[in-house]
Formats: sequence, C-alpha cells, structure tokens
Amino acid sequence: MRSWSGPRTVLLGSVLLATLVLLIRPVTDPDFWLHAVTGRWIVQHGRLPAHDLFTYTVTDHRWVNHEYLSEVLLWLLQSRFGLAGVSVAVGLLTWVGLLLVLAACRPRTRPYVIVGLALALAAVAGGPIWGARPQMVTFTLVALELLWLRRLLDDESSRAILWLPAVMVLWSNLHGGWPLCFLFLGLAAAAEGVRRPARPAVLRRLALVAVLSIVAVGINPNGLAIYAYPFQTLTSGAQQNLIAEWASPNFHLGSLRAFELMALLLVAGLALGRPMPFDLLVALAGLALALESVRHIAIFVAAATPVLVAVWSDVWNRAPVMRSRPAPPRWAPIVGALTLLAVAAVVVPRIAGELARQPAVTAEAMPVGAADWLAAHPDTGTRMFNEYAWGGYLADRLPDQPDRRVFVLSEGVLMGDAQLRRYGEVATLGPGWRRVLDQDRVDYVVFDRGSALDDVLATEPGWRLAYRDGTAVIYVRANGS
Repeated sequence: MRSWSGPRTVLLGSVLLATLVLLIRPVTDPDFWLHAVTGRWIVQHGRLPAHDLFTYTVTDHRWVNHEYLSEVLLWLLQSRFGLAGVSVAVGLLTWVGLLLVLAACRPRTRPYVIVGLALALAAVAGGPIWGARPQMVTFTLVALELLWLRRLLDDESSRAILWLPAVMVLWSNLHGGWPLCFLFLGLAAAAEGVRRPARPAVLRRLALVAVLSIVAVGINPNGLAIYAYPFQTLTSGAQQNLIAEWASPNFHLGSLRAFELMALLLVAGLALGRPMPFDLLVALAGLALALESVRHIAIFVAAATPVLVAVWSDVWNRAPVMRSRPAPPRWAPIVGALTLLAVAAVVVPRIAGELARQPAVTAEAMPVGAADWLAAHPDTGTRMFNEYAWGGYLADRLPDQPDRRVFVLSEGVLMGDAQLRRYGEVATLGPGWRRVLDQDRVDYVVFDRGSALDDVLATEPGWRLAYRDGTAVIYVRANGS
C-alpha cells in the first residue's frame, strides 16, 4: 500500500491529473468542422469522397483523404455526445500519449521529482497544440513507437516493436503524420550502428519492421496516393506561407514560453549529461522539427521529454548531495490518497467549467452569426469568398445548400497551391485581388471583422455591408456591378 501511495506516486499522479485540464478543453481548432462534415458525408454515403465536395472553385480536384478514419470517429462522437464528448475523447487519447511518454521516462528508476517536473513542463509546452484534432493520433503513436524502440535498444530480446506494422495500418488511415515512424526507425538504426559491440539482431529487426511498415501504409483505400500525400504538404510553398502552424515558433508569444524553457533545459542537459546515442539523435530531431514548425511541438514533447529526464537525472546522480530518505510514516498512504482526491476535486470541476464555455468559444472563433444570417437569407448570392479557416465551419453549417459552397477550405493539398495563392491574393489585398473576385464571379464575401479586406470593401464601389458582428462581416456585391 505504501509503495502505491508514496511521494513518487502522489507527485506523478497529481501531475497527470492536472494535465487533464490542459488536454480536455473546448474545441478551438478551425479544421474540426471540416473533419466533422467530411466524416458525416462518409458515414451517409458509405465511401470516401473522390473529389472536392464543398467548394465551387476546385470541384475537379482529386481528394486523397489521409485522415478519413479520424473524421468518421470525430463525427460519430459529435453526433452522439456533442462537442464535449469530442473534447473528452481526444483529450484522453492525448493523455494516453503522455502516459506513454511517462513510461519512457522510467519513473521507477529516475528521481521522481525530475520526472514530475519534466512531465509538467512538457504538458504546458504542448499547450498551443493540444486539442480535438487528428494530429493527436500522431502524437500518441509517436510516443508508443519511441517507447518500443527504447525497449528494443535496451534489451535486444524485446519484441514489442514487431507490433509497429500493425499500428501503421491504423496510423496511415487516421492521420498523415505516419512518415515520422520511419524517421525514428532510421534514428534507432543509426544509434545501433555506432554501438560497440554491434548487435546484428537488433538491426535486422529494425529493418524487418521498416519494410513491413512501408507495406502496411498501403493498406489504405486511397491506394498508392497515400504515400505521396504527406510530402505534397511538406513541399507546398503556398501552405507553408498561409498556414500559421507551419511557421517557426514566435518566441515573443507567451504561450510558447514553456516550450522555450524546455528547449533550453534540453540543450543544457545534453551538454552536461551523458546522453545515449539514440536519446541524442531523437532529441535533436524533435527540436529541429519544432523549430521548423509550431505544429511539431507535440512531436518534440514525445521525443524530448524522456531525454530531458535522462540527462538531468544523470547530472543529479553525479552531484555530491545526500540522497537518503527516511521511511514514510504509517499515515503517509492516507495523506497520499487524500492529496490525489483533492487534485481530482479541483480538476474535474475546472474541466466541466471549460467545456461549458464551448458555445462562447465557438462564437468567438467562428462566424456563427454570419452563418445564421446566410441561412435566413438564401437569396444573398451563389458564390462566396470566405476566410480560409472558416471554410469547413461554413460547409458544416450549410451542407444542404448547393448555392452556399465556399471559395476555399483548410485542406491545402486538396485546394492546390494555385487556389491557395488566389485566396492569398484577395486576403492580403494583392495587386490582383479585384481580378480574382471578378474571375470567380464572387457575389458575397464572408470575412474577419476589422481585417484589411473589411476596411477596403467598406469603401469599395459596388459592394455593400449586409451583416456585421464582433467576429465576421458579410459584404454583398451590388446588382449590376
């Protein structure tokens, strides 16, 4: 009883419970609505969409839906349990990922204070990325793969990694982040390659898993096109420039302070500690990914947290300090249990309160009032120009109105670079913005209130303001213009 209620368990359990506040929160990802409406379409039709469904601009573009299974699950969750159910389910999935990260930290053999602090810092560092989004699948599966790889490198008889090809069948149908699997397999092989004495059995096992995993990716209704999809995103200049999450971290933002601190502690720990080759390679790869793109901070958390614990534990163990601990008193288990109950008593109401804010959160981020207005005014027009992040929400709110198809969706590969550049020309008021609206015969605009486009259309001849609230504006092209 004492071993399960000692200070190690109380601290780590308290940290894990507290992290649920960061992981289970209202839906804020604007892409969620596109996932939901696509999942609904798939369920209703019993097949994947072959081409774009929701725009009038690129209806002939082939749709390689790399996360269709996540979209179906998100829609089923929403239809049965509402947005709160989606938040809880995806939050718990992410929490499982943190549990796997904790397991990779070897909490029973490392100083538990270092493990607890590192895990808490990691959970806060990932704050800008956590949310109800398919990307959390990749975070959790990366954490699982890295745990299995560490076990294999520690003990060549470990067979857990042989399950990875089966996991890859799911991964490639749930989210397009599956190439990370091969990155970490390659790093494990490189680390094993410099080991002395060499272990050919480990290298053979890694090679076998890699080959089987490549084949497993292809077990996908999209066929061979699934292999190209992730690289189409990575090589798309238009997506890299347009989508904020593909940008490098802006360390002037307060939300990235924890990531900044974690990165600095990692670098210092690598310099002071004695990292194993695999830990060094994985930490540097995770840091490079996160510095290249904000969206990869979650991958950095999965890759770097066990390394952060390892190197600082090494520093701690080499420090000349007293480490003897007195035996815990008999009443320690009661205090430990009461502490965990107290943390849970704070966490659960906090989560419930946050989830109750969902309508206000949605109204602040999405054009809720504008969609209501459009539904009540079907004669507004037939060709919309919309804010990029709102395309999925508008498609979800107005799915049965063929005259309410949008100009652009937040599905970059489906849109194509040419369409994304056309959108950017208007959104940034480039020299050809009027020409784009004329060529596509746009007759109304749904966009951010206070944006540059809002300011220009307010004084532009031939356009009139039809709707305005705290989030969105609707401008309608005047008759005959």
